[in-house]
Amino acid sequence: MLPLCKFYRYLIYRLYHFSCDTPVLNVILTLAMVHFFLLIDLLVILSSFPYLKGCLVVPFFNLKNRLLVIIPFFIAHYFLFYNKKKWNAINVEFRDESPRHKKIGLILVWSYLLMPEVLMVVVAMLK
Repeated sequence: MLPLCKFYRYLIYRLYHFSCDTPVLNVILTLAMVHFFLLIDLLVILSSFPYLKGCLVVPFFNLKNRLLVIIPFFIAHYFLFYNKKKWNAINVEFRDESPRHKKIGLILVWSYLLMPEVLMVVVAMLK
């Protein structure tokens, strides 16, 4: 597992406690999807620069290429972010947060989760 900054530890804590059915799967899939959308956003933004158009190919246009990128991306996220011992330590770290901190943290987490989609809409409107 990667050494994580406090925001990512809090993000994992919040995502883990959003759902009780399969919390590990929820965290890994949510983080992978957010990071994947950010990667797509970055590639689309970079492809809009004239001097990068010829050398930067966005490989996500057909289904086969998307699957060839998405599956290893999700597997890498599992190995990078999942560690049950560290997740237990994260749970202990944020267990006693105040209601005020919980509300602020929830706003920050939702902002982070929705940012890639908003950014994608803004980029699409600018093109």
